[in-house]
Amino acid sequence: MTTTTVTANSKMVLEGLTKTFQGQRALDGVSLDLRAGEIHCLLGQNGSGKSTLIKVLAGYHSPDTGSALIDGEPMDLGSAVDAHQHGLRFIHQDLALIDSMSVVDNLALGESYGGRWWLSERKERQRARKVFTEYDVDIDVSKDLAALNAASQTMTAIVRALHYGDAARGILVLDEPTASLSERDKDHLFVLLREIKARGGTLLYVTHRLHEVFELADRVTVLRDGFKVATRDVGELNNDSLIELILGRPLDAFYPDPPTAGAESLLELKGLRGGTLKDFTGMVKEGEIVGIVGLAGSGSEEIPHLIFGSQHRDAGEIRLMGEVIAPDSPWDGIRSGLAFVPGDRKRLGVIGLWTLRENVTLPKVRGRGLLRWLGRRREAKDVTPFLTQCEVKPNDPEATISSLSGGNQQKIMIARWLRTGAKALLLEEPTAGVDVGSRSAIYRLLSEAARGGTAVLMATSDLEEACAVCDRVYVIRGGRVGAVLSGTQLTPDRLLGEALRPPGSSGSDDINDEGAPA
Repeated sequence: MTTTTVTANSKMVLEGLTKTFQGQRALDGVSLDLRAGEIHCLLGQNGSGKSTLIKVLAGYHSPDTGSALIDGEPMDLGSAVDAHQHGLRFIHQDLALIDSMSVVDNLALGESYGGRWWLSERKERQRARKVFTEYDVDIDVSKDLAALNAASQTMTAIVRALHYGDAARGILVLDEPTASLSERDKDHLFVLLREIKARGGTLLYVTHRLHEVFELADRVTVLRDGFKVATRDVGELNNDSLIELILGRPLDAFYPDPPTAGAESLLELKGLRGGTLKDFTGMVKEGEIVGIVGLAGSGSEEIPHLIFGSQHRDAGEIRLMGEVIAPDSPWDGIRSGLAFVPGDRKRLGVIGLWTLRENVTLPKVRGRGLLRWLGRRREAKDVTPFLTQCEVKPNDPEATISSLSGGNQQKIMIARWLRTGAKALLLEEPTAGVDVGSRSAIYRLLSEAARGGTAVLMATSDLEEACAVCDRVYVIRGGRVGAVLSGTQLTPDRLLGEALRPPGSSGSDDINDEGAPA
């Protein structure tokens, strides 16, 4: 069991936290010290115990053993009421919002409305607008939450936690808050978090994006397999040493060597238009991984949907391996040789109550005999090699996919399309909410797919990922290609700078008719 050293400015002290589920220890004697006025990152692979620790703090789980002090006073672990009274506020990966309710009602959810004796809808909207204005967040508070994009939903949860929490005396716990945020929204959030820290607030921040740690945190604590393995000052670490702490082994190549790009175009897109996308022309050559980035609302996130047929396309020509295709539904996309890994894994990617076997074979059932029947045993035999290739844990075709970590669910979605032998693999936020170990495996799979002759096109908001994984990156501004970067031009700062240019402004790159630098 690890212990912590209590200091004069300790805000929260956890000692000996243990939690077991069905004989499996999710936390084993974990101790943690949060100092007042610090941003403390909690890191580890999926399954390391981070989410369990947060749920214990929130009162969702009661620990087997362990104690907590807040400002020197005992807190009842496993009690949501006591956690709230001690000033803890949470922004979970599941945002704890209700889609069918308005932003106004979600803001008051779990807290209170402004009116004392009766509710005035007009006054509540005015009050909500004032709250969002205080945090410089532009959201139509009269809309139902379901009508907002993922970034606006996340900012709604963040504003609620900040507004009703005591920034100077409380503790704000954030679990992957930037997973659905654009780079600009992320920067805005970081400004708010630094303001809380400056006012004496304490923040516990969970992320898989390690560059955020060095940008934001004072200290980090790393969990592995339910144990605390280290607490370090961020200044003592670099990216490689931090990854080694998380993985528990020497760091090999985190990003695989890219395949050699050829001259032949595998996927060609001309004049693609639909939704907020006004015009996209681009291509993926053999051996390439091509990226798409852009601010939220630029249209960048719609491009994979428009190609695959999951969103209506107003215009545009799509050529795959030289042949014109025009999918107007996901089924058409699959039959045309396309594969798509959507960013919303829970809603659009997996069927949580199904097994790994069923989720993998979903797009293409290979039955035998006159009735095209696929028996369970034969289906499991068909699926197992792809689970092995994608390093899915557990490698059990009969496991329910909802029991897997986010990283393993993501690998299942890639295994699904590898099995179909798709000619083009489209991805939206391929590593959102995915731990370091799973990220490395996913990057390897994408590299192998490109090397094997599959066109790989990925839309991502992670600029570091785009630079490390992609051969070329299209920057979308105002629904159009604003720049195409490759080689030494491909840096996070350069991508962000190009994305922030006003729509219609000329970048530093000329773009030819094929959407490539002239």
